[in-house]
Amino acid sequence: MHICIITSARIFDIPYSGEGRFAASLGKWLASRTHIVTLMGSGFASIKTKQLSKFDMNPSLEISDVKNGKHKKVIFLYPPYPVYLLSRLVMTVLWSLKILLINRKSAIKLVHAQDTGYSGLAAVISGKLLRIPVIISSHGIRHITLESVIRGRFRKILLWFERHLDIFVVKNADRILVVNPAIGLYFQQLILSTKRIDVMPIPIKLRNFKFSKKNRDEIRNELGITTDDENTRVIGYIGRFSPEKNLTTLLDSFANMAQDYSNIKLVLVGAGQLEHELKEYTVKRAIEDKVIFYGVRYDIGRILAALDIFVLPSYTEGLSTALLEAMASGRAIVCSDIAANHQLVAHDREGLFVNPYDPIALENAMRLLANNDSLRLRLGENAKIRASEYDEEIVFSKILRYYEALVSEPQ
Repeated sequence: MHICIITSARIFDIPYSGEGRFAASLGKWLASRTHIVTLMGSGFASIKTKQLSKFDMNPSLEISDVKNGKHKKVIFLYPPYPVYLLSRLVMTVLWSLKILLINRKSAIKLVHAQDTGYSGLAAVISGKLLRIPVIISSHGIRHITLESVIRGRFRKILLWFERHLDIFVVKNADRILVVNPAIGLYFQQLILSTKRIDVMPIPIKLRNFKFSKKNRDEIRNELGITTDDENTRVIGYIGRFSPEKNLTTLLDSFANMAQDYSNIKLVLVGAGQLEHELKEYTVKRAIEDKVIFYGVRYDIGRILAALDIFVLPSYTEGLSTALLEAMASGRAIVCSDIAANHQLVAHDREGLFVNPYDPIALENAMRLLANNDSLRLRLGENAKIRASEYDEEIVFSKILRYYEALVSEPQ
């Protein structure tokens, strides 16, 4: 079966996007099961495509340009949102045309897009033209997330457009896969039907996140922590540097905490539009010597091994891959008390919940874990057990059966 997987993420450049990692992992898994996979994503002002098969697949797709976990320099550009929107519409046309051209060489049986926006629109357009089924995976409610991103005089118009784009894509897809039930209920109200909506969680490859003392020592050495110094507490975040991730609150809480701790560090892994602003803020709060901006990395399992506490302070999430990976690594978790995180974590069992709007609560939770070795160990062990339910072998097998059932239906 030839399957086209399409994502708006820069899947071949940037590793920390949960949506992008999901698409790459799913594509590789399907190819290893003798299916042909066309994997499509975006690049810097371009689209990128790779075809995967069991016979010619690069087994290290996501690390093809990596040395010691570091990627080649990635170019970021953050234009005014109207310009960005127009560029995405152009990409939608290019993705659609590319799918049609690829189909002429090898018939595509199904298109699976990873968002309800522009890649979803390309999937719907090409699916209608080719008369093949279209699945849309929603990793979050896109237009609600954009409310914290879009600014300026055209904000209301742009948000109206993005919301109606999501509605159009959802209504015209054959199936919608959501990562948690709350998103499913939201879309149920949009299309007034439950028949086309199913919950399918994000999986991870568990073996990539098995704890290693060697990895812990190597990364902590990179951070300037000697091998025999286990008293230094390392707190970490992995993901985009974007408004909905609430990283200023994390810096505030950490800055207050750092006044009482000489041996503490905060590691921020990733990149994004707020990076410069966040770096300036560390200087303003006089914590620049304790906060490490680690950049874009692929060796997430190694980095997680070096952490004592993983923090996810987001205002909103779909189902966080970064959170799931930290749980699989047995890290002590502090995360926002929001609906999506409740699917993975119970308070005081796999982690600690905090109000994302309350920096004092976040500070207190980090202090508690920094001071309590047994609590960190208990939460980490429970988190590891919970994460074992989300191994990609289990979830991807379900997705493949889902594909096969949909393709066999009369169109």
